[in-house]
Amino acid sequence: MLEYVHFIPGRLRLRIKTLRHRARAADAEIEVGAIPNITSAAANPLTGSLTITFDREQLSIGDLWETLQRLGYVSEELPQPSAIGCLSGDGPEADRFGRAVTAALVETAVQHSAQLLLRALL
Repeated sequence: MLEYVHFIPGRLRLRIKTLRHRARAADAEIEVGAIPNITSAAANPLTGSLTITFDREQLSIGDLWETLQRLGYVSEELPQPSAIGCLSGDGPEADRFGRAVTAALVETAVQHSAQLLLRALL
């Protein structure tokens, strides 16, 4: 039974009650990790979560979801983006958000480095 879904482009996290068993979690890592264009699959038997990273240029979330349905990890249809923790896909909003976060991080790092440099010079 699927309890939780979180998606950002290239990464999907599911929480599935049956993965709270060590053997089932290990099987999920192997089985899902073997799907073409999956870069990693990590299952956590303590939480029942399965985190999947994939090449979003080669594998759409829809195709991945269909494969997970065939393998028995999900039974329902792919939730709408508003129903899951999700940026709205690969669109301009996600790109704009990513650029804003990157710019803020770079600005903070530059300010911190400048402060350290000034302290060292004084």
